[in-house]
Amino acid sequence: MEYILNPEIIILQKDGQFITDSLSSIDKKYRMESVDLIILNNFITPCTIKKSVDSFVSGLQFIDVYTQQEDIRFAENKIRGYIEHSILVNANTTGDYLTNCKDIKKINSLPVTDSKCSVEKKYKLSNNFALLVSEQGFLISLSHQEEYYQLPLEYLLVLSSVVGRKTMNEVISELGIIKKEDVEKIFYQLAEKKLIIEEVKHPFLSLQTTSQIKQENQVSQKQSWKDLESDNRIPVYFVPHMENHYPLALGLLHSSLSHYDGGRLQKIFNFIPISYFTPEVLLNQVYRKFGKGIWLFSNYMWSIDLNLKISKLVKNHNPENITIHGGPSTPNYLQASRDFMNKNNSVDISVHNEGEVTICEVLDSILINHNRLEFDNEKLSGVQGITYRHPNQDGEYIKTANRERMAEPDQIPSPYIEGTFDGYDGRVDAAIVESNRGCPFGCTFCDWGSAISQKVRKYDLERVKNEIRWIAEKSTKILWIADANFGMYDRDIELASFIVEMKKKHGFPQEVVVNYTKNSTWRLAEIIKIFTEGQIVSQGIISIQTTDEKTLEVINRKNIKTEKYDELAQVFSDLNLPLSTDLMIGLPGITVQAFKNDLQRYMDLDVSVKAYPTQLLPNSPMANPEYLEKYQIKTDENDFIISSFSFSEDELKLMKQLNRYYMIADGYSVLRYVMRYLQWEYQVKAIDFLHDLLMEINSNTEELPFTSWVFRYFDTAKFIPVGWYRFYAEISEYIVKTYPQVNTQELSEIIKLNQSCMPVDSCDYPLSIELKYDCENYFKHNLSVTDDERKKLYEFGNATFSIDDPGLMAHINYESLQYDSHQYFWELDSSISRAKSKV
Repeated sequence: MEYILNPEIIILQKDGQFITDSLSSIDKKYRMESVDLIILNNFITPCTIKKSVDSFVSGLQFIDVYTQQEDIRFAENKIRGYIEHSILVNANTTGDYLTNCKDIKKINSLPVTDSKCSVEKKYKLSNNFALLVSEQGFLISLSHQEEYYQLPLEYLLVLSSVVGRKTMNEVISELGIIKKEDVEKIFYQLAEKKLIIEEVKHPFLSLQTTSQIKQENQVSQKQSWKDLESDNRIPVYFVPHMENHYPLALGLLHSSLSHYDGGRLQKIFNFIPISYFTPEVLLNQVYRKFGKGIWLFSNYMWSIDLNLKISKLVKNHNPENITIHGGPSTPNYLQASRDFMNKNNSVDISVHNEGEVTICEVLDSILINHNRLEFDNEKLSGVQGITYRHPNQDGEYIKTANRERMAEPDQIPSPYIEGTFDGYDGRVDAAIVESNRGCPFGCTFCDWGSAISQKVRKYDLERVKNEIRWIAEKSTKILWIADANFGMYDRDIELASFIVEMKKKHGFPQEVVVNYTKNSTWRLAEIIKIFTEGQIVSQGIISIQTTDEKTLEVINRKNIKTEKYDELAQVFSDLNLPLSTDLMIGLPGITVQAFKNDLQRYMDLDVSVKAYPTQLLPNSPMANPEYLEKYQIKTDENDFIISSFSFSEDELKLMKQLNRYYMIADGYSVLRYVMRYLQWEYQVKAIDFLHDLLMEINSNTEELPFTSWVFRYFDTAKFIPVGWYRFYAEISEYIVKTYPQVNTQELSEIIKLNQSCMPVDSCDYPLSIELKYDCENYFKHNLSVTDDERKKLYEFGNATFSIDDPGLMAHINYESLQYDSHQYFWELDSSISRAKSKV
């Protein structure tokens, strides 16, 4: 039987290697090496396994490199693997090649020039690199225009080497099978056409590396657990769950315990210094040194699973270990708390709401009886805000009265200022501070520190500034302000200015992550202006969740006025400041149409949207059993809502798909200009266009392979195989077919504009393109006026449109730019691009 290369496969790059893939599936991968290219090159035309193996082992020009191990059996196994992964198919199989281009050029016929190629600098493949299969052989295309080149085997091997980011000399050394002068020629030809490009070092990434080096080289001024002696005191373990940030909640517990009643507990307990430990180090080294003791866990949705595993391990090892769990994911509702304790036998005590005072009283009720850790049950029963196992009745629990919140949060010393984190051993990216506690709103989906519908209690301003100063001096990249409504008070503007002052003095923090106030405009705009001018990555975030009146009533959010958000959007637009909004997918009360209306609303305002699935927080009002029953809420195993009285599971899936299409088309601006043109000129609403496109791709993927790939995988892959021109060609054809009333000449120019705004690392910026219409002023005008004031595209004469890339977005893994991913760092800079933070 004869086999041939599957016409639908593509070869991409990932983690310094080639992988085979297809546009219809990103999961079916096969990692490729040079030897694979040698064998597969035999199957450009139909070939039997035997003929290919014979050719491989009997004297091909490259074979002497491999003959020591690549024998007949090796080659046969390789080929069977290709067949298994559908890389090779029956030669009689019918299938269309991904390119039908007839004008395929031979790259080895290109002139050779070395004017733009350095022998010392590292080169890489374009981010959009892809090898296609054709009847003529393997093809490669320029990322920025439709121009195909057929590649002989020698060129494939050079590309296979460059995928690992190498200099020309490194490639020459690696490919000893090809003459030095031939490698140089190939290198020059590939570089001339920008099929390989010089690696660009991004200054932001260099700064990150500096930060990491500074942290690694810092000498701890605080005693670590290794220096601490095991003594007769009871060890207390503060269990971390994440290396990259200082654990503020555990730090506050440590500070509170250390200073309780004049430090009295330090005579009884040995508080193990807080540091990051892997579970293996924590159990096999720290625990082995200090022995049985008290284990403190702060449970969040991202930490509870690991915490419960560690809790189970230490209880199984020695039941005398006492495990105490608190935090927002430790249930407080009576039945939920009982169920949690029943399900997790390793939990001795659950702490509810604020735990800093509670934990001191709990430890004050622990005593040693004949070398056993026990509770003074009379004392324990008087500790407010806990659930614990009944000392005399198995399966029964005692839940004490709720604890009043601290009137003055400053009564707990700052773990930053006190030095609690001075000996923290970990690669830290972020630090958390609070400037206040509490939230005056009562949204049912929320559990802000179990402090919703509460009076806001402020920390002393100088304390907060001193914490920020400490964080900046420690070269901490990200500052997370854990207020529920930052920007509610005038002093928040002062804090923003102080953060910028620290950035100027120490270079840090570089990014600020906040949850902004719900009913303010001018303060938020002022804060974002301060951050932007101070070159701190941040942006205005309006946590709208939904504008649907019925849903707002169900989630108890009608007291937050949506018109305030519209005012805010206008203020930010006038000041050219970055702004985005949060939506939630799957709130009880929402429908598919209501969710579409939300997305459409913010596309009309030209405000970026991030939408998140609704997860049931265990202590939120939404988790109340009566609320769940009333609104017929069902959740999955991870407590994400999957249906309610207003939507089915299938409708929720559709909402999530629509959000993905919105995120790619408008968030990343892949179709930002195309959709607005269709809406303004032909009254095709952007969200309806996306819905129609979604239905088309779901039913007919083969007709739109590149478009399907973009909407399925671009949000995670962040590249487009071959280049953007194939995607936009398909989109253009789809629009003309679906909306025959569209002016094809106008559409062509809008497509040209939209494509030019996509980062391409093989292009040189700044870049100017000539357009038959002044699209720049067309969009400027129409984005700033109401529907009845908009103008038609034909009213704007020809013009030049300019794009730039001052942030080197075309050469960076953009995800490293921002810890909090509300902004879409993707569209290149122009006079009509959305405002974004500068770095």
